[in-house]
Amino acid sequence: MKIFRHLTISLLVFCAMVAAGAFAFVLVVTFVVSAFRDVEISAWNVVTSQIARWFLFWIGIYVIHNLLPIAVAHGRTRREFLAAGSAFSVVLALLMTLFAWLGFLVEGGIYSLMDWRADEHGLPQAYFLMFLVWCAVGMFCAAAFGRFGAGGIFSVPIGVVLVAVTTARIPGSGNLPFIRNVPSYLGAGWHLMSLAAFLVALAATWVIARDMPVRLRTT
Repeated sequence: MKIFRHLTISLLVFCAMVAAGAFAFVLVVTFVVSAFRDVEISAWNVVTSQIARWFLFWIGIYVIHNLLPIAVAHGRTRREFLAAGSAFSVVLALLMTLFAWLGFLVEGGIYSLMDWRADEHGLPQAYFLMFLVWCAVGMFCAAAFGRFGAGGIFSVPIGVVLVAVTTARIPGSGNLPFIRNVPSYLGAGWHLMSLAAFLVALAATWVIARDMPVRLRTT
């Protein structure tokens, strides 16, 4: 519980500040662009569908690469930290989904007042699952490199497969290679695949990190 509280207090505040700063930056850029041409896309959708997922991926890496060694050095077990980190990833995904949706509401109001057009965005559950999986895959890759060194490179293609399914129901996030029409066939089934991808990434992280050697990061 203490580890979970530390993770939520420190990292959630940081992520909230990053999200607020990103939204303010997006608004400024949108108004600057409007001075030269018509606004036809949602700048916030670009951030939430493409940039935010990489930020969540980095957070997952940071949790395992930087914070796990600190927790172990202070007498906490790997199992205790992994349980807290797993719960934290869910809370973080929920928070980032909330910020994403609030951003869409505010941006939609501004676009309506300015008579601008915005492209379509996905449903809240699609963003939640995307954030959840990308964070978990970041943890998985960090654990693989931490335990196997250069051999962790083999976790990358596995991670790519796991995160690929999460973008199928989010407009603007890019199409899946070779299977562009499959999302229309599976419908909401893609959400179940995203949930399965999260569970696989989380289970793999537990298997790899529960007895991996750790070194305290000094930088």
